[in-house]
Amino acid sequence: MTGFGDWLLSILQEILQFFVDAVVTIADWLYQALLDLISTSFIVGLISSAGELFTAIDPSVWYFLNIMQIPFGITVVSSAYLLRFLVRRIPFIG
Repeated sequence: MTGFGDWLLSILQEILQFFVDAVVTIADWLYQALLDLISTSFIVGLISSAGELFTAIDPSVWYFLNIMQIPFGITVVSSAYLLRFLVRRIPFIG
């Protein structure tokens, strides 16, 4: 390849690398913003106070809740609702 071809190829590689770095930087920035939003929201306080609420449940009630797999069901349903909420926020899907 000629000197001009090498120079042109290096310029094109630099331009492509710039766009790849820009996309990665924007994705990282959005991810960090989402984590900051979640950590400062009321959800963290709600989750930390939920443990105190569950200690008030009588042990005999817990026995039957565990037999019927209620804690697992609550986890699955809440995860499904959270996933549905997040998927509906994607512009080209929801």
